Amino acid sequence: MRSVRFIAVIVVAVALVAVAFRMAKPLPSTNFDESFLPKASSVRYVAAGHDASVAGLFWIKGLTELGESFLTGKEYAYLGHVANLCTELDSLFNTPYYFVGGITPVDAQDTSDFVVLRRASKVYPENWRYSLYYAMRLARGPHPNKTEAANVMRRYFDSPDTTIPPHIRTIYRSFELDTMQTEMALESVLNDMMQPRFKKFREGFYSKVLRLLGYKGMVGDPEKNETYQRVKFLMNAMVEGKMHPGLVYRELLAMKKVEEPEVKTDSVEPPSDSVAVALPDSTSN
Repeated sequence: MRSVRFIAVIVVAVALVAVAFRMAKPLPSTNFDESFLPKASSVRYVAAGHDASVAGLFWIKGLTELGESFLTGKEYAYLGHVANLCTELDSLFNTPYYFVGGITPVDAQDTSDFVVLRRASKVYPENWRYSLYYAMRLARGPHPNKTEAANVMRRYFDSPDTTIPPHIRTIYRSFELDTMQTEMALESVLNDMMQPRFKKFREGFYSKVLRLLGYKGMVGDPEKNETYQRVKFLMNAMVEGKMHPGLVYRELLAMKKVEEPEVKTDSVEPPSDSVAVALPDSTSN
């Protein structure tokens, strides 16, 4: 008898969810109207304890709408909202975290994915990819917050997980350096270079210094680039005690690339010559 009641509750819950989908209004064109999605608290009441199953149904609906948008050429800007609802119902639902983090551009103006990625970072702290998704959005989103991005990624520096790449372990320093002035950031990099805990990451500091000095990228083989080799020589000489840190600091700072002023190409019309015309006196005959 109890099993019959249990099955009946499930059937009623699924039926109500199906009716809700069927009666749902068409997706609005604005990115900020989410009235077509119910609140998680309301869904939990209807789901009767089957939150994970209902979350899966909502996610399937969201992916269906996303697929239709690809076919019709219309933008579907609600995946973040759907993922938020699904992960509110079931915070261990892994797929929305991975999908939203991977598909959302780091410079997207819509921030509906922030709450999803923040939840992913907290629920799965051992998964550095979820935290990296969130940190990149914080650093390059519409309101950049590189300090918070550094805080998100700092915990992976000393992580016992041997699968974490070296550049991921030290990426928090890149976020921190981006918030500093050139002089302060360069001093911080040199201090890090001298610390034993950063010994196995020293190769990455050469590129960091180049970026601080205004050299955004390396062309060709870095080992054949004179600027790269100069930075590498100075920093290694400092670590080996062959050059004083103050001297290395001054040498590197002197290599700072001077930003070329933008040349305005708009033509400026020369001032027209003003000609005074003597008008006859109306009172004179």
